[in-house]
Amino acid sequence: MAKVSRLTYLGYSKFMSAGRKLLFWTSLGFTVCALLIPLITDASGTQTYINLASFILIYTIGVGLLTAITFWMNRLRAKAKSSWSAIALLPSKAMVVFMFGFGLFWYDFSTPRPHAILGEYSYSYALPTLRKDGWPVGEAASEGIKTKVIKTIVERFVNDPKFKWQHSFILIKNNKVLVEEYFYEHTADTLHDWRSANKSITSILVGIALQQGFISGVNDPISMYLPEYGELFARAPRKAAITIKHMLTMQSGLDANDWDKSSPGNENRIYQSDGDWILKLFALQMINEPGTTFSYSSIGEIALRQAIVNASGMPLDEFAKKYLFEPLGIQNYQWTHRLLNRSDVPYRVQLTSRDFAKLGQLYLNQGTWEGEQIVSSDWVKASTTKHATTTDKRLGFPGYGYLWWKHDFWVEDELFEGFQAQGNGGQFLFVFPKLNSIIVFTSRNFSNSRQINPLLITRDEIVPMLAATRR
Repeated sequence: MAKVSRLTYLGYSKFMSAGRKLLFWTSLGFTVCALLIPLITDASGTQTYINLASFILIYTIGVGLLTAITFWMNRLRAKAKSSWSAIALLPSKAMVVFMFGFGLFWYDFSTPRPHAILGEYSYSYALPTLRKDGWPVGEAASEGIKTKVIKTIVERFVNDPKFKWQHSFILIKNNKVLVEEYFYEHTADTLHDWRSANKSITSILVGIALQQGFISGVNDPISMYLPEYGELFARAPRKAAITIKHMLTMQSGLDANDWDKSSPGNENRIYQSDGDWILKLFALQMINEPGTTFSYSSIGEIALRQAIVNASGMPLDEFAKKYLFEPLGIQNYQWTHRLLNRSDVPYRVQLTSRDFAKLGQLYLNQGTWEGEQIVSSDWVKASTTKHATTTDKRLGFPGYGYLWWKHDFWVEDELFEGFQAQGNGGQFLFVFPKLNSIIVFTSRNFSNSRQINPLLITRDEIVPMLAATRR
């Protein structure tokens, strides 16, 4: 009887030992899952809990599968029966190691700039490098720029996690590069994905097409330049009346809204579909009268590119090279996306930060570069005039020109009007005619709240700093 009691006690002790170990490893597994949130994601709010639930689900399913496999292997080998907690112990350990390895695999080990691990990065202003790309350089202090403000901004990009993944920051004033800073091993030669900032390039190309006589006016129906859809437009006279200006100002009236996930013309829906994207765009229902309601549409902008190609008889990359890039001395670039059914219609190009800044200087120069009129001054004025009010509450409902954003910044009681190209992830080209200044930011904060940091920095710090140089 004593022997049986002893065996029962030993079995119970063994069970409790395995159970406690399993509880420890399960708790450790859940802890690792929780740590993955700040380490490898940028989730906030509800998305934090969704990600945590996803990681815990991966861990739990993994433990369950490995436990089932271990159980059946034990049966096949005719091993003595063990408690489920004992069988699940090794799978639990294995999944902890797996989740840890998963975190290491996805963890971003890159740093903005090398500095002491236990200390913060300290910035010292340096004169930008003079390169053979048409840009003169200048000393910030000689233009009245307070380098203390620049120091604060740059150190924030390196030291503050709330401002991470910033790739470049350039400040140009009076046609001279005064500040040029790069991060995460990016350089002056690095090509950037400008995302929707490409739309402002399209605006320039439309202006050039007008100047060259390929397009007669912005009030022309875009259907004139898209003859391949003649049958569709013939059946829909309201769509046939949509003008180039309507497309430039995002007021086509079509049910295409990139900011509304339910919109049938949302860019993600169309990008994931096969066939002719432009045909799909104009096949959409008309929900507003053209020219009355702003509705952000990337496919609408691509339709303008196709119209330029049809009107000029040139592939868009060749058109841009001949009439824009070569005159500006832009040689380092790469086209990355083309329409599935029209390889002659690329819709995204990568440029360096310095070369993208040339587009801003072109507009400051009223369309001229080194004495050559690249695009008319009338187009520069018209394309950067407010024609619509956007629906972006996060940005304060800024105005919209011809594929250029319009922001007004106040310093005390003085207004500084600006216009900008901007794209997902934190790609910005700010132009301030009154300050004769250009600001460029690039980053990889795609679909992240940090992507508007450059806008806030420009509004709260850089514009006031530049305004002070005029007093």
